Amino acid sequence: MPVTLVNARILLESGAIEKTELQVEAGTIRAIGDGGRGNTIDLGGRLLLPGVIDLHGDGFERSLAPRAGTEFPIDIALMDADRAILASGITTALLAQGVSWEGRLRSGATAERILEAIERGRHRFGADLRFHLRFEIFAMEEQERARKWIEGGRVAMMVFNDHLPQYEDSLRNSPERMQRWSHIIGMSFDEFRAELKARRARETEAEENVRAIAAVARRAGVPIGSHDDDTPEMRARYNALGANVAEFPVNMETARAARALGNPVGMGAPNVLRGGSASGNVSALDVIGEGLCDYLISDYYYPAQFHAAFKLVADGILPLGKAWPLVSTGPARVGNLPDRGAIAVGKRADLIVVDDREAGLPRVEAAMVEGKLRYAASDLALSAVSGLVPA
Repeated sequence: MPVTLVNARILLESGAIEKTELQVEAGTIRAIGDGGRGNTIDLGGRLLLPGVIDLHGDGFERSLAPRAGTEFPIDIALMDADRAILASGITTALLAQGVSWEGRLRSGATAERILEAIERGRHRFGADLRFHLRFEIFAMEEQERARKWIEGGRVAMMVFNDHLPQYEDSLRNSPERMQRWSHIIGMSFDEFRAELKARRARETEAEENVRAIAAVARRAGVPIGSHDDDTPEMRARYNALGANVAEFPVNMETARAARALGNPVGMGAPNVLRGGSASGNVSALDVIGEGLCDYLISDYYYPAQFHAAFKLVADGILPLGKAWPLVSTGPARVGNLPDRGAIAVGKRADLIVVDDREAGLPRVEAAMVEGKLRYAASDLALSAVSGLVPA
């Protein structure tokens, strides 16, 4: 049964906002502005936006382990995360799971359990949850496991990660921080220090590891990137391997190098929302100001993408027609998701209804995923249940 959404301010693919109507049928946008069929739902002048696409979010870790040393059942944790994801306007979320020599939450075994939970829970999730593999380059023992996941079509995106320099710097300059990290990882201080030294001694093997995994991902057509590149040379090395997405470049020089290579650049939405990086890296606002940012990432805080886009508008940096693509069409393009990310005929009906009447505090009132109501936070949204079949 087709459904027509009327009396809405719709952000169109062109970037224009028009007060018009939109028809949804069989999970797809069938028509815009040419008369409705089936049930009609009046959105009362609200904004209708494409759903947010999050290519890298690890906020779900707080549902898995809300305190250090405490872990909860994965299926329950992912249901909790799914609600937070939808309430943040995210309709497609890639859960960024680390696979590392560090163990515990970043062990290959834990990642396997999370991947299996994502797959078996698809019938109960409201958002489209997928698996993003953050592969630690010194995790040589995990290469075969990762290869099987990628070749099996179970990985939506992959980025290379290297925490070793960060740990080595802390060992030299901040032993107290090393103590905290070793506790989280489950090693004594001396064990952790010995592990760092042993991993560094296998640097040549790690480089071979990266080349092998990158080749597997290229053959499978998986989008590949690298995380926290801190020099143009590092970006160039990963680009040569086909890892052409620059996730969180540490400085402006590296962001510019990525653009010169034609590599898409992803920045953290919390960085935008807070007005700077929590770790002292380049400001995402500066990267956006130079026109170098292709998409924003929720990183550790799911509401960040939604509110960062509106902050860019409120601060006069970008109009909504240019800010919102940083959380919709941009990630759709980078993540190889051509069926979503924009309000256009033929695209998936992944849509959010937004009440923006209170300056500075817009809120998601409803989220539709493939034309089905998956989240409702107001009487207006709840009234739509008669027209939109809920999950």
